[in-house]
This record gives sequence, C-alpha cells and structure tokens, in this order.
Amino acid sequence: MTDRPRITIITPSFNQAPFIAQCIDSVLDQHYPNLQYIVLDGGSTDGTLDILRGYRDRIVWKSEPDRGQADAVNKGLRAAEGEIIGWLNSDDYYLPDCLSHVIECLARNPDAAMVYGRALMVDRDGDTIREYPTFDLKRDDLRRKCYLCQPAVFVRRRALAEVGLLNEAMDICLDYDWWLRLGRAHQLVFCAHMLAASRHYGATKTAARRLRALVEAGYLMREHFGGASWRWSAKWIVHRWTLDRTRFWFPIPGWIAAARSAIRFHARFDARRPPSRYGSKMIARLKTPPPLRPSPAFAPR
Repeated sequence: MTDRPRITIITPSFNQAPFIAQCIDSVLDQHYPNLQYIVLDGGSTDGTLDILRGYRDRIVWKSEPDRGQADAVNKGLRAAEGEIIGWLNSDDYYLPDCLSHVIECLARNPDAAMVYGRALMVDRDGDTIREYPTFDLKRDDLRRKCYLCQPAVFVRRRALAEVGLLNEAMDICLDYDWWLRLGRAHQLVFCAHMLAASRHYGATKTAARRLRALVEAGYLMREHFGGASWRWSAKWIVHRWTLDRTRFWFPIPGWIAAARSAIRFHARFDARRPPSRYGSKMIARLKTPPPLRPSPAFAPR
C-alpha cells in the first residue's frame, strides 16, 4: 500500500458548514496511505472554520478571500504534490473505495490523462435522486451535453503542464472547459465503479444560474467544436420557460417565440459569425488558461 502513487484532493469551500464535515470525512475514510488533502476556504463566516480546526493536522487548509471557485481550485492545483488530482466541492462526497477504484483504473491505462466514473445525484439531505448519466463516451459526445460528474473525475498532474489550470473566465462551466481541453490531446478513460455523490439543490450555482451556465457552455462549444448543438438551444428554451412561462404561454405565438429564441441562441455561438463584444472577450480568455506554475502566495496552514 505504501508504494501507491500520491493523490491530492482539493476542496474549495465558502459557507458550507452543513455539508463540509461529510465531504472531508468521505475523503479521510478512504484510508488511502499516500494522500494530500487541501481545503481552500474563501473566508467563511458560518462556522466552517471551527469544523476545519477540529481536523487538526489530518488536513491542510487555509481561509482567505479569493476571486471565486476557479481561483481557489487553482491555488490548490499549484500546491498539489500528487501524481493524481481530484477536485471535490464541499457539498459533495466520495463513496467507499473511490480512490482504490481510481488507482486501479489508471494503472490499467497508463497513457490516460483523466479517469471519470459513475456517480449519484443526491438532494440536500443526501438522499439519492438518480444516477448521473455518465457512460463510456467520446469527446464529441460532450458537444451534446456535459455527461461527466465533476466529483467523479480525476486528472494526472503531468497533463496540466500542457493544458493549464481552470480558466477563471468561467464561473459555472469551469470544469467542462477543463475536460474539453484535456480531451483534445489526451486519453480520457471511463471507470464503471460508483465513485462519488453530487449534491443537487436550489442554492447551487448551476441550479440558480442556469441561463448563465448555458451561455458559458455555448462559448465553449464555439471554441471547441465550431458551434453549439441544437440540444443546447432546446435547453435554453426550457430554462427560459421555467423562469417566465408567460413568454411562451399562448400556443401559436408562444411556439414562434420559442423557435426564434432557439435560433438566436444557436446563431450566437456559430464560429462562422462574428461574436459580440462580450463574446470576443470571453473567447480571448478561453484561449489563454492560466499555466501550471508554483504560487508563492499560497501557504497552507
């Protein structure tokens, strides 16, 4: 067991006191013998720090203001010592034997830069909603939908020197962008084991800001595939209808309005068309992700 490769797990957190103990315990309960666990707190005021102090030297943690989730995770990536890196948000958690399954899968696939596995979608109380729709996919499948569950993804550190860190231009789709960059030049491998649980409830960024998430995903599709699929346009209409049903309420005028909105969304991310001013800035930032280099400003306690 002692010759197993070093794994670094990074947990960004901000005011997640109801969940963070379960998250941390799920990592420590893996009983992995060569583990570095870094928790980056953004300056919580809800009791999170008291929970972190209770773990003493079992974890490495720091609490300070940051520029958002991508900035926090990037600090951890720069401090990571592990050959293999996992990113586990503070309201998610690993399932038993997760790390063992990951190591076994990567050992069978030495050329793989990333392994992703099955996961559960759970509610605020941790009750299972359904299984996340993950499967053995090809990179082009990610044009239709994000089929990867973020806490069930693990990356080899050596690949980061080529693809860079999380892009801080992304507020919601930062993981999606990272996986697309990794998949552009590297092998991604599916692990059929259940690895993690991803919590889904109204206060999460993805649930609370769905339209913003779709816009970010659209620019990613433009950058990586030349345009978004019509499936993303359909999701755009569904979420707009959820927010304002009166917009598409009447049968014929509503259907026409929905069709026009879907066409505008699709055209917005067509690489053959010039982008908007906002789009130009977003695309430029997508082309220049932060490089992997040591961060002297980060000193975990």
